[in-house]
Amino acid sequence: MSRNITHAALKAAVSSLAAVTLAFTSCYSWFENKGLYGGDSGSTSMGDLLEETQKITKLDTPAQVIVSKGLYSDRISITWQPVDYAKSYRIERAVSMPGSDGTYTIPDEGDYSVLKEFVYDKVYSDTILKAPSASSEEYTYRYYYRICAENIGKGLEASEYTDPSGVSTDGCGWLLEPPSNVQAWKGKSTSRIEISWTGVEDAVSYEIYRGEKENGGGMELIGSVRGNSTLYANEILTAEQGLEFYYRVLAKNSYDQPSALSNVAMGYTLREGAPATPESVTVENGMGVISTKDGASAGLSVRWSPVSAADGTTLTYSLYRTSSQDSAYTLVKSGITGTSYTDSGSLKTGIYYYYYVQAVATTEGVSLKGSFSESGPDSANPALGFLLSPPDYVEAQDGKSKDTLNLVWLPAPGEELGLELTYNIYTASSQDGTYTPVESGIPGTKNSGGYIEHTVNKAPYFKISSVNSNGTESVLSAAAAPMPAAPTNVTASKTAYVDGYMSDSNANTLGVYPVKVTWKSPADDNPAGYYVYRSTNRDSQFRKLNNEPVTGLEYVDENASAKAGTYYYYKVVSVNSLGQGNKGNDPGTDKDNASRGYGAITREQWFREYNKTIMSSQKKLTLMHNPDDMKKLGSEEVKGTISGTLGYTAKVAGLGAEITMPYTNYADFYTGGDPALGVYFALTGNTDTTSNMSANGNMHGTVECTGMYPGYAIYDNLQIKGGAAGGGYYKVLTRDLSGKTVLAEANVDWTVGEER
Repeated sequence: MSRNITHAALKAAVSSLAAVTLAFTSCYSWFENKGLYGGDSGSTSMGDLLEETQKITKLDTPAQVIVSKGLYSDRISITWQPVDYAKSYRIERAVSMPGSDGTYTIPDEGDYSVLKEFVYDKVYSDTILKAPSASSEEYTYRYYYRICAENIGKGLEASEYTDPSGVSTDGCGWLLEPPSNVQAWKGKSTSRIEISWTGVEDAVSYEIYRGEKENGGGMELIGSVRGNSTLYANEILTAEQGLEFYYRVLAKNSYDQPSALSNVAMGYTLREGAPATPESVTVENGMGVISTKDGASAGLSVRWSPVSAADGTTLTYSLYRTSSQDSAYTLVKSGITGTSYTDSGSLKTGIYYYYYVQAVATTEGVSLKGSFSESGPDSANPALGFLLSPPDYVEAQDGKSKDTLNLVWLPAPGEELGLELTYNIYTASSQDGTYTPVESGIPGTKNSGGYIEHTVNKAPYFKISSVNSNGTESVLSAAAAPMPAAPTNVTASKTAYVDGYMSDSNANTLGVYPVKVTWKSPADDNPAGYYVYRSTNRDSQFRKLNNEPVTGLEYVDENASAKAGTYYYYKVVSVNSLGQGNKGNDPGTDKDNASRGYGAITREQWFREYNKTIMSSQKKLTLMHNPDDMKKLGSEEVKGTISGTLGYTAKVAGLGAEITMPYTNYADFYTGGDPALGVYFALTGNTDTTSNMSANGNMHGTVECTGMYPGYAIYDNLQIKGGAAGGGYYKVLTRDLSGKTVLAEANVDWTVGEER
């Protein structure tokens, strides 16, 4: 027996009404003895047919979502409690990267994208890294997951998404990261090499591996320590003294799951007779003195104090470096016979370099390596050097007049170390054109936000150089260009026909079609492209939809998570040829709501949404729910919560029965529960039922709908057999807000809207 009053109880109710007719026209004693309440007659009572029972229309939200935290090095596991009547689950994911202060921002709703649809189990494994390595940035990310339950086949409304930050869910997870900053002693002892590292939060133990290959291949496990220790001493045999060994460390958690191996760290012990450690290592021209502006091969000049050598011994030096970009030791040059060397190879602007010197004593063909100099970033006097560099961030913002711009840039590297710099500004008519100087000697005075600002006359492209106190000038910065003006007439479609997307296969799994967003170019500007953003909020939480700028004037948003009854706000931002731009329309001040849109819905989903008002309206009727069958006959009228009326008349008609239920501008719900968004569905028309003495018949009538999803439903082809719904279909047509047909009239099976 159906649970839906209108599309089952009313269809079946004619069985009881037919029995009432029989009672008045033939055998009253039979009616009195057998009655409408069963007995041995097997009759179906009017109470059984007209009394509403609880109907499940929407699935519950999954509970107890648990996301693994530092459990696996390559994947994150998500589990949850199963939901009654759910056939599958949809999982969405958002990724949060650490800010400059190391903290993470909880993602907004618009930051989520579909990770996996149609998950049939209550567990899912999200593989983040196919080949985990210590250099993978993903170890620093936080992954947020939210889940909804679905039963598309039965037409039940999907559940709400879980809240990753809610008390009933634990939706944030991360990978088990490898140990970082692994260091090994380089000639500090003759008998051991100490290996140290930065610990891992979830580790209960560490394993230390050693090998003799620089690439870290062929390593063997040499020991382990508990998770509260980040130090291991590798005792070295006499025969191994002076040999270079390479070390890696992995972490294990309480589930005995291993992390990826760390980066490789090289270490060695001293041998008897090894030379002393070089001292006073300095970079003579390291503080932003050298420039590569003219393509010269000038490099950073490193000097150090000489180390004494025994008679008959040849002494040479090896120069190594690390950098602010990569802490791995790079051999710059070996076999240096003097006490200085100029490093001019592969140096880049914007990077700090740290230098180390090692003395090597060779006697009769046998080389003994000394320890590395104490000249790294943690030493009292680091051997630090960097090229004179331009600002690494430049932006052209609007000026105070239409003919000016405000250039904004970060101070060039070295300023925080006391390097005094001024700046020169260059312009060009094309991005790759010839840049000519227009202003020079601009002081490096910072504003409250730490940026340097300067007003200039408008030009197509800008670059900036830095100049040190010696008058040496750096290479030019990356180009900056004015931000193009915002597009105009940003318009999002509303339950409209989108050409090429209106087949059932183009609707998402919730029965919602794409939204088409259109706009016009700004009148006095020519943007190179546009980024499109979407939010369910008018003035916040916008999510970028396209990774590359749109070069045309439209965008089709195939929103996999769009739901019926939800408005989406769209912002379109113009960008220049450099991908820079911050000017767009403001949905928050869009009085006409042109940039607010939503997709059309399939006929089946339209009927489910429409049916919510049908069901709500019939809960208000009293005759229908009267426990006395005879008192179910008669007429009444109820009012909609927002507007209109629903009438009800049940009567004996000849040798059959008839129930009429007229709607007049009946509405119970606002879209999203917000009066400002307007009525969801307003109904006008009839849903009537007639039946003969055998309790066979049909429903008939048409209901016209206005509101968020205009259209109509025709009931003339629904069949009643034996007092119950027995087959047939509705005819459904959907329209846009102007009355134009979106989906032409077509059949919707009678079971739609009655699913458990």
